Amino acid sequence: MLAIMMGAGIGKGVTGVIGVVNNRNHVGTVRLAESGNTTSRSQERQSKQVEASGKAETKTTPISNAMGGINAVDGSAAIATTGFTLDDNSRAALDAQIANFTNSGYTASFVLTDLTTGRTLAYNADTPIYSASAIKAPFIMSLAATGTIDLGKVQQAADEQSAEIKQNIDSTLTVSDNTAYKWLVDTFDVNAFNTWSEQAGASARMTTGHGYVTTSARDMARLWTQGYGFLFQHMNSGATDVTDESLQWLSGDMTDSLNSNIHNALGGTQTVYTKAGWISGDGDLYALNDGGLVASPSGPYVLTVLTNACDRNDLLTSLIGTLDSVHSSAMHS
Repeated sequence: MLAIMMGAGIGKGVTGVIGVVNNRNHVGTVRLAESGNTTSRSQERQSKQVEASGKAETKTTPISNAMGGINAVDGSAAIATTGFTLDDNSRAALDAQIANFTNSGYTASFVLTDLTTGRTLAYNADTPIYSASAIKAPFIMSLAATGTIDLGKVQQAADEQSAEIKQNIDSTLTVSDNTAYKWLVDTFDVNAFNTWSEQAGASARMTTGHGYVTTSARDMARLWTQGYGFLFQHMNSGATDVTDESLQWLSGDMTDSLNSNIHNALGGTQTVYTKAGWISGDGDLYALNDGGLVASPSGPYVLTVLTNACDRNDLLTSLIGTLDSVHSSAMHS
């Protein structure tokens, strides 16, 4: 009953390569980028180096790699790849997972992109699906990245207002509290999210007083890729002096969020940063979604899965497990 009441959504980090998790359930250190990747500072230095030919090196980052793959992959109702070729066994496994949805009368869509290589796997990437509460994490990241809230003060609960913001963020990200989320939307409006979404190349836009959208797996992947840049590479969109401690707190709130099927499928062996969303008929809306970042042993990746298979967590968890297997076997460097 708690899950149903808290999460439906009707009407609805650290600098460099190491992500430190410190939340109510888990304390540890995880690698969110392979050792061959550089920090944003070293990438900037490298971009200024000049080759013997006199030509500047091409600057690539995990963000540009992932965005390139997300933007390039085909969005039709067929399994599509960019940067690699899917082997026959992997394709058959994915076909079987998709058939589980279609044979039950549901629509599924997903985008998976490797943050090191930019290799991307997608199905129905542009199919519109109601976000439900899956959009809550991108909304909160937009407030922090744009400087709409002072994340350091909020993390420290430095004053009464900051403490109230922190409490509502904690409740929104960990248990998907709709009342807490509405408070954030009403207090800060939607301009920061709309600006941040546009910067990510996503078409998702909110209207005043309404913190939910109809979106796609592709656009959610863009938002989470930009979120990776903020949480783990200090790539801000107006915020200044964002501390490592505040990023650790914010990302930690996403490591075991309520009803996350990505966490259910992978969280026993991998650290994930996710936010799920679900709704079962309220306002004639149906969705079972999840999206976020996976710190996989085979390399970090972005995964977004949007469906209308409300209440079928078994289908989503099984699909996510197969997608992770495909990533580890075919998509990392």
